[in-house]
Amino acid sequence: MITKIDIERFGLFSNYCWKQHIGTENNHIFSKMNIIYGRNYSGKTTLSRIFRCIEMKQLHNNYHNGIFAITTDNSTITNTNLVCSDKVRVYNTDFVRENLSWLSNEEGDIKPFTLLGSNNVKAEKRITEINEVLGGIDAKKGLLYRKWQIEENLQKRKQQFAKAKEKIQTLLTNKANREIKVNNYYVKQGTNYNIKTIQSEIDEIIDSEKSFIIDEKEKAIRKKRIDESVKQEIALLPITKPHLSEYIKEVQELLKRKIVLTQTLEELVTNTLLQKWVDKGRVLNKNRETCAFCGGIITPDRWKLLDAHFSKESEELKKSIEELLDKLERSKKSLDGFLETRGVKQENIYEIFQDEYNQYYKEWTLYIDQYRDTIDLLISQLQERYNDIFTPREINTIVDCSENIIEIINHFNSLLQKNKNKSSTITKDKDIYRKELRYSEIQSFINTIEYKKICKDWKNEEKCINSEEKKLDDLIKTIEELRQEKQTKELEAKDEGEAAKRINEHLSDFFGHDSLTLEPALITESNTPLTRFIIKRGEKEAHNLSEGECSLISFCYFIAKIEDELNGADHDKLIIYIDDPISSLDNNHIFFMYSLIETIVAKKGQYGQLFISTHNLDFLKYLKRLTSPMDVNRKPLVQYFLIEKRKKMSEAISCLKLMPSYLKDYVTEYNFLFHEIYNMAKGTTKGDKAKMIENQYTHFYNVSN
Repeated sequence: MITKIDIERFGLFSNYCWKQHIGTENNHIFSKMNIIYGRNYSGKTTLSRIFRCIEMKQLHNNYHNGIFAITTDNSTITNTNLVCSDKVRVYNTDFVRENLSWLSNEEGDIKPFTLLGSNNVKAEKRITEINEVLGGIDAKKGLLYRKWQIEENLQKRKQQFAKAKEKIQTLLTNKANREIKVNNYYVKQGTNYNIKTIQSEIDEIIDSEKSFIIDEKEKAIRKKRIDESVKQEIALLPITKPHLSEYIKEVQELLKRKIVLTQTLEELVTNTLLQKWVDKGRVLNKNRETCAFCGGIITPDRWKLLDAHFSKESEELKKSIEELLDKLERSKKSLDGFLETRGVKQENIYEIFQDEYNQYYKEWTLYIDQYRDTIDLLISQLQERYNDIFTPREINTIVDCSENIIEIINHFNSLLQKNKNKSSTITKDKDIYRKELRYSEIQSFINTIEYKKICKDWKNEEKCINSEEKKLDDLIKTIEELRQEKQTKELEAKDEGEAAKRINEHLSDFFGHDSLTLEPALITESNTPLTRFIIKRGEKEAHNLSEGECSLISFCYFIAKIEDELNGADHDKLIIYIDDPISSLDNNHIFFMYSLIETIVAKKGQYGQLFISTHNLDFLKYLKRLTSPMDVNRKPLVQYFLIEKRKKMSEAISCLKLMPSYLKDYVTEYNFLFHEIYNMAKGTTKGDKAKMIENQYTHFYNVSN
């Protein structure tokens, strides 16, 4: 469906931009039905000629320098690319001039005109020529007889050829179905492997001119790989560096930390076990005056000595050591099952990577043991300091294997990635192994049966048959083209009378012109008999038709011409543009013109898009009553537009815009003129446009300013 149009240059249109003059709202586009009003010489026919360019697939003769762009639902049509997926049919003065030339006869005579460009006598002559060329079998002449001869000869040669091929076909069928198809090492089970498949692969093997045969050892390797199942996918290991270096620093700090003693008990300082025992007793006898163990009195002075010895500083150091010991114990277990819980097990690794896995696992075990030993050493030294809290000490030499552990994790991740990639290609790899085994078997087979020698016996015969079949195909194609042309010519002859009948029905049913009819007549042009249609009034050929009668006949002609398309299967791709069809018609005929459009086009709704333009407000009133297409929400798909001529500098240009509500909602020209006069009175209309309105008002109504 056409949605927008921009016209840089085309007749009265210059630098017309849809976005500027219509807007960007979603509903500011061409709809399925579009009613366009414009006064005479405002640019209506010029706009219709752009659509006519699309229909004719070429620019209008008068506008070779025209530049425009039409936006559709799925493409853009431009003056340089007039390709449209929809069918466009335009009724305007150009259509009348091209199809009904009698309207523009300079002598004033009304000449007979051709309907739909057809020609019965010429069609019949061509049909006779086609029948002569086709001939027949009984007549023993023509293309049909030649076709029969080639078919008879081909049948005999094919029978002989079939016997020559029968042996090899049987061998290939048995090989494909009984040996290769049922063997999982040759094809995946369920594969549709048949004689066509093996024949294609034989051709490929022969054309390659290389050996596909592999020895038994290589066959065994490929079979083993085919039997291997898909391993489960293992996620990459998290790159978590052990905190060993941090632990070493923390342990070192606690071991070296000194406790400043203000007052000590000599017997406790020199006896570590006694000091530890007294410290525990101090906690157990807290806030007691007698010893819970021996019952002895603990004097306040003794409590002061004990508290001075076991200061807050030593208590904090003990607490720090306890916390770090707990952290180290947990850290020692942090890497337990690090690989196994994440699925990094030997059974989940493809055989091709087993050696690599074993090497990494061996190194992993080594460094994990080293890691645990280091943690144990740190725990041991902390416990020694805890038991002798007042004696600082140096940390023993510690080996930090953290970087080694990270390196092994990276190795494992590299292995897991390769293992994962292998899973994604294992099916493809198996197909490759099967193909290698299958091609080896096929090449051994064709060598055994001497396939090349057998093919040589019937190769020449096949070449001859193919040549004859090519001749037959070309002949059949030619015959079919001639038959299609004959059918087309027969339909053309048949359609002339039907088209004239439809036009006469429209003239009679909608306009009451029983006396004005179209009839086929035989005339002669350049000594050639031709069928044409002439206009008759009663029994006599009509001449000097009025402009109104010409308008009626022209439009009925157009409607008849598109009626088959309106009723066709792809009517939803039909875009119809009707430009001012009521020239020189009185009010009664204007209504009947509306009735024709309503009955044949609008009411049925069998079109893709409809455009109707007019200069007549009475006709506009009727157009507003056309049956509107509806969307899924039962809202009318109708848009109203106004074409007006505007003054730009010294040049008058046409402009398409949305129809104002005062014109869309009312039906007389007075509404339009009063609105313009009102704008002038308010002072909102100035400059060139004000001058134009003033001139128009004076011209049409002879009213002074």
